[in-house]
Amino acid sequence: MRSFRLPETVDLITCEYDALNHVPQQADLRRVAKAVERALRPGGHFFFDVNNSPGFKRYWPGNVWFERPGVVMVMRGGHTPPADRAWIDIEWFIRDGACWRRHRERVEEVSWSSAEIRRTLREAGFDQVRGWDAAPFFKNNPLIRLGCRTVYLARKARN
Repeated sequence: MRSFRLPETVDLITCEYDALNHVPQQADLRRVAKAVERALRPGGHFFFDVNNSPGFKRYWPGNVWFERPGVVMVMRGGHTPPADRAWIDIEWFIRDGACWRRHRERVEEVSWSSAEIRRTLREAGFDQVRGWDAAPFFKNNPLIRLGCRTVYLARKARN
């Protein structure tokens, strides 16, 4: 994401499912914005979504367990308010014949404020940045509440 290049410029780039929250540093966010700007034609658009701090506070802390035939998973997560970062440790077990194979992964996200996102995009060459609360787009999803997720549409300057 930080340094991708396309063989030719395009009119639209999407970055969905909170992928930008996985960018760990402000400098990396700037690199992503510049890579996207470089890949877009003048007037092209960048559409993306991010998780917000209220979502980190609401959904990430705690434990979740579920079991399906041949798979067992436990997730333990948390939120660090001063750094506005969230993490989740995932352990899952997959049945392999008579044995269970154990797997582990840690997922970490950073909550970028609207001001940080807008400033970064403008510095990269986007002249319009619009954002909307994502909750109305996901009416039947109990995990997307007001203030927890934002969708953005940014336009690369035409000149």
